[in-house]
Amino acid sequence: MNSQLILALGLIAQGLFASRFLVQLLKSEKANKVVSPTLFWQLSLIASFLLIIYGFFRNDIVIVGGQVVGYLIYIRNLQLKGEWSLLPALVRYSAFFLPLLLVVFLIFGFDYDFNGLIDNPEIEGLLLTWGTLGQLIFTSRFVVQWLYSEKQKESVFPVSFWYISTVGALLIASYAILRNDAVLFIGQGFGLIVYLRNLYLHHKSKAPKPMSLFLKFKPYRFQALLVFTGIVLFFNLGAWSVTESSEARYAQIGKEMLDSGDYMHPTLMGIYHYHKPPMTYWITAFSYKIFGVSAWSARVFMQVALLMLLLLVSRIGKLLFQDDKKAFYGTLIFASFPTFIIAGRALTTDAYLAVFVMAAVYFWLKYLKDYTVKFLVLFYLMLGLGFLTKGPVVIIVPVVLMVFQALYQKIKLGSWKGHLIGVLIFLTVGLSWFVMLFLEDGQFVDYFVFKHTVQRFATDTFSRSQPVWFYPAILLGTAFPWILIIAANMKGYWKKKDTQLVFLLAWIIIPLIFFSLSKSKLILYILPIYPAIGLLAAKLWLGLSEKKHRKWDLIQFIFQMIIIVGLAISPLIDPKIVLSYKFFFILTITASLLISIRVIAMKIVDRMVFTSYLFVMGITVASTYFFTSNPGLMNDQRRIAAYIDQEFADVENILIYDKRMPSMSFLSNKSIISLFDGDESLNREVQFEKDESWKSNLINLKENPEWLRDSLPNSSILMVKRNKLKKLDETGLPFENRHEIDGWILFY
Repeated sequence: MNSQLILALGLIAQGLFASRFLVQLLKSEKANKVVSPTLFWQLSLIASFLLIIYGFFRNDIVIVGGQVVGYLIYIRNLQLKGEWSLLPALVRYSAFFLPLLLVVFLIFGFDYDFNGLIDNPEIEGLLLTWGTLGQLIFTSRFVVQWLYSEKQKESVFPVSFWYISTVGALLIASYAILRNDAVLFIGQGFGLIVYLRNLYLHHKSKAPKPMSLFLKFKPYRFQALLVFTGIVLFFNLGAWSVTESSEARYAQIGKEMLDSGDYMHPTLMGIYHYHKPPMTYWITAFSYKIFGVSAWSARVFMQVALLMLLLLVSRIGKLLFQDDKKAFYGTLIFASFPTFIIAGRALTTDAYLAVFVMAAVYFWLKYLKDYTVKFLVLFYLMLGLGFLTKGPVVIIVPVVLMVFQALYQKIKLGSWKGHLIGVLIFLTVGLSWFVMLFLEDGQFVDYFVFKHTVQRFATDTFSRSQPVWFYPAILLGTAFPWILIIAANMKGYWKKKDTQLVFLLAWIIIPLIFFSLSKSKLILYILPIYPAIGLLAAKLWLGLSEKKHRKWDLIQFIFQMIIIVGLAISPLIDPKIVLSYKFFFILTITASLLISIRVIAMKIVDRMVFTSYLFVMGITVASTYFFTSNPGLMNDQRRIAAYIDQEFADVENILIYDKRMPSMSFLSNKSIISLFDGDESLNREVQFEKDESWKSNLINLKENPEWLRDSLPNSSILMVKRNKLKKLDETGLPFENRHEIDGWILFY
């Protein structure tokens, strides 16, 4: 049968299915309660008949199986309403027997392969299971409705019908995306709106007094937050390998540090690499020492750091507000920021730096309580450790807050002697590594102070330039809707000169301006200001009216559903994206929970904060399956390394054309030889090298363009990124074969 006719048939059926719920919804709205109109069942019967035909021609047992039971239930509901007997006998018998005759014809017909319906090679086994599960759940709603109606002796919809419909629709919608079935997806998308509205109508008049979830579990709510967040952070953590470029770089440096035993002189692929102080490398090497070298062990202490961040934000909130509720809400909001999660998904310095910054802020606020010197010492110690993590940037937030409190709030900073001792501790700890390197080589001061501090701020030396509005835009996307809630509701507090508000605004705005003026910009540079956003959002949120709570809660819910739908249909937008059934399962569970919570009697002030956190945690878990299914998109080279190790076990050298790939050094024990042909990532800083041994693993094709033809070492394989293939002159290359994998061409 013509594919366009099949599609038209399916669309008509889905149109009728959609229209039946439109009829039901309009009737229910008019009655202000859930009703079961006769026209609903009549349209259902016609649409089901058409969809059975569509399913057979689509060779899809999931569609066919789901409609057969429902078809009979539609007839039974018409009988309960007394409408079935009013139809002419010919219509009744035709409606009952025609689908059966169609099935018989398809089974025994010469032009149709019924076995293909059961054993369809186009549908993967797991996908078939997923779709079948969704269809079984979806079909069971009418079984539940039928049994309930038989008990009531009339055709009615129990509330369970709408819950089951919602879950089933989400499962089938995800199945439709994986099958590229627009008909199924359109039908389920519209249905979800109706199911949710019917749930609202059902609960509208029966809702009990809302409860305060967080108040009920107050004694152990923070512990529960830490445990649940920890489970999410560690879930599937090693499922994907280290990704290019930053994570692979840090992971490989830690590995080389452990292998060499030299913890003072970081190297990357055999060349000294002093871009960052060594704290992150030390932590990573320590993790390798305990757990072995792996992507999981490279990331494990970052998850610990994120949990420490939650603890510190909570403690800072309590010191600032003297209110456990505001502190907890602020911590929960902070945990719901995608930036918080991003900081732990790939190994960088930022999570560790944020811990030292927050620890410094915490000890500073503790010191101001009663000017106990030990807290001042700890404050400066944290600054020193932060300096060993990422250099001078550690002082921005703490010093901004110190100066602000001294000049604006007129707070006494305590004894100058205590500060003098603290500064000495800071300099001793923070500058120890730098001084050691300076004593070894005097050019290190110019290298770090000017190139990696001044030039990084003032120039685009590292190709990370972004417009001045980059960070405000990032905040809008990653702190939505909380950043808007702050902007819309701080006016009244500002007029009152609320000290907490002004303190938190200084924490947010001044560092934001500093980083916005910098030429070098990455998302995680502003991670230390997110705790202030979370705490300020909590303060303002708890002071809003219920009307405003409802408005923002609805805005957030719509935003979350848009994101979930966008993720679900992403393969339709970009065919390169691969989404596993596990991804859809987690996405479905997340959406179901978000929807279900909206009909639970929970205070809106609690619900929005809780669902904000729940949404991000669900997306975090789902993202682990996205990472594993899309190694090419994630710059994860594990499949390439595994392929080379399996197919070319005897090959000794991996040549990588015009790309620095520390991930291959991390994943493979073979010798990695980088071929520089203009890519800046391979323009390595070799001024600190003691000899020229590094040249054996970094070949400059600009100086020696014939190296691949004249000096290629024996037992080698060449890796070339697909987008660099045109740049490479393949003429005369001593390779006979090629193989493409994850965007790379392997020559051998």
